[in-house]
Amino acid sequence: MAGASEVLGRALTAVGVDPSTVDLESLSTRRSVRVSRFEDLVYVGFRRQFRGVPEGTLVAFRRGEHLVVWGYPSIRRMLLPRIAVPRWFPGPTVLVEEKMNGYNVRVFSLGGRIYAATRGGLVCPYTTRRLRRLHGEALQSLLDSLGPGSYIAGEVVGLENPYTRYYYEEAPGFGYFIFDIFKEGTPLPPRAKFALAPEHGLRTVNLLAELPVDGLGVERLYRIVEDLERRGREGVIVKDPEGRVEPLKYTTSSTNIGDIRLGMRYPFEEGRSFLFPRILREIFREWETGRRSYGELGEAILAPAIEAVEAVSRGERLVEEFELVLGGEDETEEVIAYFASLGVHLEIAGVSRGVDGVRVSFRKPRKSEGEIAKILETGISPLD
Repeated sequence: MAGASEVLGRALTAVGVDPSTVDLESLSTRRSVRVSRFEDLVYVGFRRQFRGVPEGTLVAFRRGEHLVVWGYPSIRRMLLPRIAVPRWFPGPTVLVEEKMNGYNVRVFSLGGRIYAATRGGLVCPYTTRRLRRLHGEALQSLLDSLGPGSYIAGEVVGLENPYTRYYYEEAPGFGYFIFDIFKEGTPLPPRAKFALAPEHGLRTVNLLAELPVDGLGVERLYRIVEDLERRGREGVIVKDPEGRVEPLKYTTSSTNIGDIRLGMRYPFEEGRSFLFPRILREIFREWETGRRSYGELGEAILAPAIEAVEAVSRGERLVEEFELVLGGEDETEEVIAYFASLGVHLEIAGVSRGVDGVRVSFRKPRKSEGEIAKILETGISPLD
């Protein structure tokens, strides 16, 4: 592996930044731009935006080849679709795709080998190896058909992952659903994936409807969201069929409330960042619909946080638990080392063998336990 400064210089050149204008030695010590290795792949992940390079961009090097996987843009959120849709989209129609509740993964290939990049610009060992086992040939086939410099963006959903776990009937354990395809770094029109992915045996997110941008179309959009609400699904992404403007997203109330309930289990971590954006969504939904669910929202905020305090007061630990399907002991150690490099400590809670591999249960201690314990000891708030 070349020195970190040399790799950084090559990566900056690949994304259009003149490395002579950057203190490479200093940059190599920052956490915002990180030089890493997975197998024989060396890559630079841009954890934060840098000199116009989008957050989450990854530049990978392997066997004399390199590839730029640009950071996936954040999608703006609608609070009032009746106003936003006709004002934002040029028309005459929009595509309504299902938004799935998992984690964003961009899949790329270098030297004939598949890799999975997280939203933050890192190659996740677990996601990479799981996708290789489940869909490796199909993903490689699709990427080969697109040509060099291409990659895929999709959502990993299901219960068997270390990030975001929600049950989906069509993918209870681990599933990958494509929502964008990038040919030589440029996104294809949204409809393209619905033709290309099935040709290679891959799944996409659901196309729910193509609607006019006028009032009747927007009213139908609300009915689609109501149906998703009843079914416990996350929401929608609304896209221009030609990709002329950026998409917009809208989530169901049950998702917003559920996220608050989940985040407030650990009020000194996810709790604060989860809370206000989701309350804002509910403010405008309640105003628009005339519904008043104060009790449901208040319970979602308070109940899990109080339960956490009660647990710590009884001497119990606050831990997040999840199960992964791995190839063996080496992969288990690899996952633990990967998260340790991110400052996240994992504990093994149990191991069992299944037909699909070794099932390893993990515990992730949460920092909220220590904050709550200090308050119970001192009676003093760490916040103003």
